[in-house]
Amino acid sequence: MRTELVVLTIAMALSITQPLRAEEGASASKNADALSPTGAVLAGSSDAAAADFHNEPEEPDFAFLTGGPYTQRKTSPQFIFPSAWGRRTSRMGGVPLRDSTFGALLRAEYGLTDRWEMDVIFSASGEQINQGQQRLASTFALSDSVVGVRYRLLRESTAPITLTMGPQLIIPTGSLPSGTGNSAMGYAWDIAAAKDWGGPVFVYASGNYRYFPSVNPGMAYGPQHFPLHDVFGAAALVFRPLERDSGPNHHDMHIFLEYGVARQEGLEFVPTAQKMSATTSLFAPGIRYGFLSARSKLLEIGVSFPIGLNQSSPRGGIIVQFQIENLFGYKGD
Repeated sequence: MRTELVVLTIAMALSITQPLRAEEGASASKNADALSPTGAVLAGSSDAAAADFHNEPEEPDFAFLTGGPYTQRKTSPQFIFPSAWGRRTSRMGGVPLRDSTFGALLRAEYGLTDRWEMDVIFSASGEQINQGQQRLASTFALSDSVVGVRYRLLRESTAPITLTMGPQLIIPTGSLPSGTGNSAMGYAWDIAAAKDWGGPVFVYASGNYRYFPSVNPGMAYGPQHFPLHDVFGAAALVFRPLERDSGPNHHDMHIFLEYGVARQEGLEFVPTAQKMSATTSLFAPGIRYGFLSARSKLLEIGVSFPIGLNQSSPRGGIIVQFQIENLFGYKGD
């Protein structure tokens, strides 16, 4: 039983996960789940609150494993494009067994108000398993999708931390047979917090709980439906080695030290469906460069190198992430 790298990289960073998979012998019996944000709370913000918001520092919305609480400004769009790859090597019958996992994701955010944000997430994931020169499995498919809303409850201009949370909805665009979804609706709650002291160091923390009330493994594996629960958590210590203005433009560089942990439930088929669980633990150092133009157009690019800390985690991998904000202009204020 194994949880793939994408579970924590894309999942924790952007509130979406790829499947918890079970393996038997040389072939993998796959079960997936993915997650989606939707939210609720209140609307509207006063002119004074909007002024406080614009006085807050411009920070990356997400680290690599850790979700961030900084919602988009009113009518401000942002697009985040992370991709992840990981590999784990073992031996079976004296022959190397190489298991590679990969995933790509698009997260679109839009500020409904200065506190409310709408999120839409689409993703795809795949896996290759090779034993020596023989390919045992190769899959790539659309994963479950996400639609959500988050609400910023606290701001650092008036509170000790920034705190954002909201409920989430999981839309089953992935599939159970391909290992990219549970083929069932799911629900979740997401929370993220940050503290910026205005100096060379700031911190992020995030958590996510998700619930699939009724996952149907198919009649071939028995009539029973299963409730599945997943819990994710991550924290990031972030350093600012570079913050520099160049004329009307601004350049910054951030260094990330992150830890993430996930406990997932899934199904294995032996031969009837049975519930299983696995815990994944990762440490991920990373670096990101950001450019903010005089017209408030933001471009960020970063790379992180997750390292597995337990037996259920892939040994290592890489995450590459792009963020683009206000590409088509900003109408706020």
